[in-house]
Amino acid sequence: MASAQDDRQVRISKIAGRYLVFDIDDVAYIRRQHGICAVFTGTMPQNPTQNVFLGLPLELYAEDAKMLLDRKVAYIADDPLEHLTQLKSMDDETRKSYLQSIKTQRRTAQLVFNEAKAQSQAKHKDKRTPKQPQPPVVVPTELPPPASSADDVAAAVEQEEEEGGGGESLLESSSSKPVKTDSAPPQKPLVKEKLPAITPTTSNALISHGTSNPDVENHTALPLYSYLNGKGYFITPGLRFGGDFSVYPGDPFRYHAHYMANSYEWDEKIPMLDLVTSGRLGTAVKKSFLMGGQRPATDSSEAGELRAFCIEWAGM
Repeated sequence: MASAQDDRQVRISKIAGRYLVFDIDDVAYIRRQHGICAVFTGTMPQNPTQNVFLGLPLELYAEDAKMLLDRKVAYIADDPLEHLTQLKSMDDETRKSYLQSIKTQRRTAQLVFNEAKAQSQAKHKDKRTPKQPQPPVVVPTELPPPASSADDVAAAVEQEEEEGGGGESLLESSSSKPVKTDSAPPQKPLVKEKLPAITPTTSNALISHGTSNPDVENHTALPLYSYLNGKGYFITPGLRFGGDFSVYPGDPFRYHAHYMANSYEWDEKIPMLDLVTSGRLGTAVKKSFLMGGQRPATDSSEAGELRAFCIEWAGM
């Protein structure tokens, strides 16, 4: 199990300069194994105007994509170029295989829908069906008469023959009636299977694995981002708290953010007003203000140490 996870390669689609992940299994993998939350940007087809609970795809920071590439657990694909190239060079066998995979997904979706519908109907059946009153139970006060003897039965048959008239016997009257024979029901014409339309979330069946790997531009915040992620922190966008990042000690589903972080260059001058406003803002939202930067690389050495400082506003 561990080896399968180690060999996994996350497909990151680069579309219009954005880094997107469309596979839900990849989303779960990078969140659990690498502490990357990122941001969902997709809407649901049933309710496309809502913007509260978004879905796939997951949009990554450039820092996220670069960090996954450095760890060799992901590759970046240029989706527009690969789609056009694959569609132009697709042969008949590949086309049939792709269409068959789409049909299989549609049939699976239909089975899931039917199962959910049956469960819903069974759940609400008792609520929709009105309860009918039970008929009263009648207890007989007298015992029923004893069964008729054979002589009584024969007399009743003779009386019925006389009332029927024409001297017809029971056998003749019964045989004169047309007898219905069971016939095979008419066969219904074959109806073509109607399957629901689906929109595949990934192009794995169409595009081969790792055909391209565009470069990712480096950002000044990458060293601080990688440093905090390596310490086990989860990082999300920090705009709503007034910073570059919101830093969580664990999964944001379980914890509140402890820091709002900004990244600076090693020799960058930080105005005192920025320190005061950021420190006070962080305290107002019950967080500490964290800032950090990395020593730049020189001709004789690579990028050096990274230093981070935490500021918390206190009363005077």
